[in-house]
Amino acid sequence: MPSPRRVQSYFRRVAKRQYDAVPLPPFTLFFHPTDPLPWLNYAIPDADATPDVGPVAAALRAAFAARGRVPRFEFLEAFAPSLPASLAAEGFTEAARPLLMTLEAGDLREPPAVPGLTIEVLTPRSPLESARNFVSVQRRAFGMPGAGPVSEADASWMVTSLGDGRAFLAFLDGEPVGTGMFTHPLDGLTEIAGVSTLEPFRRRGIGAAVTHAAAALAFSRGVSGVLLSAGDERAGRVYGGVGFRPAGSVLVFGEPEAVNSRDASS
Repeated sequence: MPSPRRVQSYFRRVAKRQYDAVPLPPFTLFFHPTDPLPWLNYAIPDADATPDVGPVAAALRAAFAARGRVPRFEFLEAFAPSLPASLAAEGFTEAARPLLMTLEAGDLREPPAVPGLTIEVLTPRSPLESARNFVSVQRRAFGMPGAGPVSEADASWMVTSLGDGRAFLAFLDGEPVGTGMFTHPLDGLTEIAGVSTLEPFRRRGIGAAVTHAAAALAFSRGVSGVLLSAGDERAGRVYGGVGFRPAGSVLVFGEPEAVNSRDASS
């Protein structure tokens, strides 16, 4: 299992590839260039820092507000165990505690087949229509605001931000119903994220099938370890079925009125 420092470093480095990075030691703030959704805009503790939000709380809130974003923190609990108390002292509250799970190649297990299911793999060169379908399904599955037509800018950003990662769009009898992706691999690690299934099609094994497809392709490209955050126990059982094992917690903190969930994967 990779160390907490290695995992946190991976999350930080991938965020720097995808988002606009704004240093505010002992944190770095990451902002999506166009989308204000909270889970696309957040702060991560810097490497080798003892994070204390108190001295920078006002500046941090101002930086998020200047971009029309809601302050949010995402970090590995084992990497910064003292940070929750510091955040609470400044009025931030715990919004979620996803279970961090890890997988090595030899532990990957194939789930039962789903009749009628096909999976399209998206790359930075995929057509914008495929990217639009991916973003649309994901937004609807997660109950995101603005789940209407997907702009060309949002569709283009989704595929170009993949780098050496890949996105997966699941079709059931030709209808797009689910998504997932693995992020740009670094230092032998990648993260499977955004696993979602539209509500009418859940509990059929689609999330497990997408997760397996993503992990299998990542391992075939030389990755040694796959990370994943499960939003709740039910999602953890889905991922456990393809071989993932618990490895700690990712903590999400934000303003009291901004509590969000990221998992729609069954």
